Amino acid sequence: MYQLKKDKGATLIIFTFVIMVGLIGVLVAYSDMVSSEIRSAGAGLRNIQAFWLAEAGLAKARWALTTDEQTVPWDELDFELGNGTFTVSATDEGGGTVTTITSDGYIPDDTNPVAQRRVVEADISISAGGGTNLSLGAAASASSESGAHPASDANDGSGSSKWQASDKGDAWLKLDFGSSATFDSVVVNGQKNINSVTIEYSTNGVTYQEVTNPQESPDWTYTFDSVEARYLKLNMAVNSNKKAEINEFESYNTAAGSTTLGQGEFSTVW
Repeated sequence: MYQLKKDKGATLIIFTFVIMVGLIGVLVAYSDMVSSEIRSAGAGLRNIQAFWLAEAGLAKARWALTTDEQTVPWDELDFELGNGTFTVSATDEGGGTVTTITSDGYIPDDTNPVAQRRVVEADISISAGGGTNLSLGAAASASSESGAHPASDANDGSGSSKWQASDKGDAWLKLDFGSSATFDSVVVNGQKNINSVTIEYSTNGVTYQEVTNPQESPDWTYTFDSVEARYLKLNMAVNSNKKAEINEFESYNTAAGSTTLGQGEFSTVW
């Protein structure tokens, strides 16, 4: 009888030990599962944070290009925001008329990131708001003009009319605004037989000087350092056996307007 009780006691101890080991195993497995879930949730949170940092970079690029007088190409590096940073760039994809914005969000930074996400908005159209065409209403004159196509047809606001020189070879077209005007952009529409142009301005109609830092983008649209003058002159290099023609000679103060960005194509790299 004593031996039986002793055997039962030993069995109970072993059974209890097995149950305890099993419970400890379950607790360890549950602890690992909880830790894994916590790590996964933490990684997911960091990924989401990196994504919204990249979105913030995209939003800032659109804001900068439309309200902060920035032009493409443009970038901003390692901008700190919250628990991370973003780096964003706007590249020129079409002669100043199309851009692609690429923004990368990092947690905590781009040196040793634990999370990184990229958002891209491609093929965004750019429209430069220049306000009123200053050429409208200005007095136009030219080096020569044909009777059917006078200089005034170059700034009448109609694309169906044109100025045509009566003389072959180099020519010029001039606008008198009547008083001082501020301008930084010239657009030549419907040009024919013109190889190249230079843009000059004058305050008195006698002494002229060329604009500074002229840039052509897109073709036949010129931007330059803003000037304040009464007269605007377009000098044209033309083949000696050709006559210059222009439908419209437009001028703008783009600084008075604003840039408009169209809607591009979005993509995200997770």
